[in-house]
Amino acid sequence: MKVGDVAVVSGYVTQLKFIAGRTLSQIEQLLGFQRLRLAAGATAIGLSHAPLDFDLAGYSTVAEHRMQPASGVDIEKIKAIARRGWTVSGSNRLVKIRAIVPHDPDMDPDIQYPPGQGVPQWKLTAPQMGTVLAVVGGYPDGRLEIAAPQR
Repeated sequence: MKVGDVAVVSGYVTQLKFIAGRTLSQIEQLLGFQRLRLAAGATAIGLSHAPLDFDLAGYSTVAEHRMQPASGVDIEKIKAIARRGWTVSGSNRLVKIRAIVPHDPDMDPDIQYPPGQGVPQWKLTAPQMGTVLAVVGGYPDGRLEIAAPQR
């Protein structure tokens, strides 16, 4: 993939502002990827539209397999608040970090997805269209830099 390509994304997303300018090693730590998961590189894909349907995923400090359902809160209200903070360009844009090394279904999830450093995230409930914003290599110091203006 190259910058400007259209891609279909699924799974977890975060906002660009939490990972822009960070190194691959830092992104692993922020998002809760196993150390060296991004050693082969990663692609940052910006969503073309804010999703209407998604699940709350809290923060990257708790992996999906460790999450407990929220009780006593209005989930739809929280989703509405989240949607108001999203844009389709700029630092509030939702972004998928796609590791070149794919998810390993045979690996212990506690090893593959250790606690991250508390970046907000949401889980897409349906595939979404996006545009490749950056392809990052040069682990561990390769940085997520967005070269072209986002539209």
